[in-house]
Amino acid sequence: MLSITVSTALPAYEYTKLMERQANEHTKKAIEQVKKNIELHLQGLENITKYLSGNEYVSDFLLLQKPEQDVESKVKAQLKIYMNTQPQIAGILIVNKNDLSISNEMYRMSRDALINENWYKQAVNAPSMIHLESRPVGRNITTNPKYSADEVLSVTKAITDEKTGEPLGVILIDWKLNTIYNEIQNMGFGAHGFVYIVDEHSRIVYTPVNPIVYRIQNSWFNHTRSGSFTKRIQGTDYQMMYDYSNYTKWKIVGVFSINETHAFIRSMRWMVGIIAAIVSIFAIFAAAYFTSSITRPLGQLSLLMKRAAQGDLEQKFESENEDEIKRLGDSFNRMIESIKNLLNVINLIEKRKREAELKVLQEQIKPHFLYNTLDTIKWMAQEYQARDIMTVIDALTNLFRIGLSKGKESIKVSEEIEHIRSYLIIQMNRYEDKFDYDIEVQEEAKNLFVLKLILQPLVENSIYHAIKTKRGRGKISIQVKIIDDKLFLSVTDDGKGMNPEQVKAMNQRLEDGGTIGSSNSSGYGMLNVNERIKLSFGNEFGLHILSRENQGTTVEIWHPIVRHLLDP
Repeated sequence: MLSITVSTALPAYEYTKLMERQANEHTKKAIEQVKKNIELHLQGLENITKYLSGNEYVSDFLLLQKPEQDVESKVKAQLKIYMNTQPQIAGILIVNKNDLSISNEMYRMSRDALINENWYKQAVNAPSMIHLESRPVGRNITTNPKYSADEVLSVTKAITDEKTGEPLGVILIDWKLNTIYNEIQNMGFGAHGFVYIVDEHSRIVYTPVNPIVYRIQNSWFNHTRSGSFTKRIQGTDYQMMYDYSNYTKWKIVGVFSINETHAFIRSMRWMVGIIAAIVSIFAIFAAAYFTSSITRPLGQLSLLMKRAAQGDLEQKFESENEDEIKRLGDSFNRMIESIKNLLNVINLIEKRKREAELKVLQEQIKPHFLYNTLDTIKWMAQEYQARDIMTVIDALTNLFRIGLSKGKESIKVSEEIEHIRSYLIIQMNRYEDKFDYDIEVQEEAKNLFVLKLILQPLVENSIYHAIKTKRGRGKISIQVKIIDDKLFLSVTDDGKGMNPEQVKAMNQRLEDGGTIGSSNSSGYGMLNVNERIKLSFGNEFGLHILSRENQGTTVEIWHPIVRHLLDP
């Protein structure tokens, strides 16, 4: 009850202040918007005077000393365009310095000269300015249809000679004041709120029919350009806000009733009090139920979390309610499943890594005995001057020496190339003229480190599956270079190649990581290399196959840039 009382009383007080601030802000923005809209309208009228001043037909009319029907008809056609597109204009009149006038809607009431009227003289005396006159009475002008002086605002602008600056005439536009009414009527000033406008001489330019406006005194504004104040008029408090337009020299005044705002606030206070009472009664009966429905499943979930934290991952949260607690429990269940899956993946990765390390270790153990035996055979061949045998034995010995690498898991690129060159020497002696090879190594890549023995299985595949079955002499090309901050190694042969289905199937096995199966499985050596790279550096590295049937095969190796010896 205390919570509800505090939570309704304080917001009600703050809401009262907020409503007052919002009312003031709304009125201020509305006045500013009215000012901007009026300025835009009047700027549009000024632009019309500029367009007419530059019109060739109007220029011809300004120089006439006597009427010419052809020129006048062309000017009237131009004026008609603006009248048709600007419905807020009551009429447009052009008078040249020779007292010739032209308009589609405005006519002289007598033969008296228009150039002697105050509005003409005012425009000519200040040709650079646009002149605004509210309630234009006493003019020697009438309009069709007829508008009273209270219904229009007169806008005048002189036209001057561009070279001499001499006034050539004046353009007069009558603007309908109901345009201001259309701008204001939807601004939302309340039942007793309104906007009126006064000029720089405190004369009313526009006002709606309202008895309050004539009781507002000019002295209340303190001769400031903008501001606000509160006055009591006929028993009602009114907030008055005003803003000054530098363009029109007008003051736009917004008047709205404070009592209307306070009446709304009072009704809101009563509504808040009634709602607070209803909520209080309902809360008493509902609190126990809601508290129990929340705390009971939360306690159950908390207990399951404690058991999971102790290592028991067979916990599962179950709830019949479709609420936030159930969604939280479902998240807990998914988290447990994710942990179990991650543990299984980690165990599988460790198992596969141990298997791969074991395979490499087994391959390293075999050459020890052979390496020592071959060294003995080499000395025996040297004794009998069997140089071909010595060459092959040197290559084989070098092959085993690099293969062992003192148990290191990685070697330099230059050592890997030396290893594969020794292997190729042995195979070329075996197959004699069956194939050629070339090795291209980028200089910057020679001192980088790679997992050892990654090229030999690929070259062996090329020899046994491509070169050996090829008619005529084949070729094997080996490349090592740096591409996009990765080490790129490739083995290319010109054998029979593979069809697209075989390439797709093999690349899928490589992408999935393959499995280290039995030695009889197809592509075992290549899968082994791919597996070692992925286990060591991640799935973004490894092998990829490119092949075309009857054209050859390229096996690409993507290896990270490694500048130091890898830890075994």
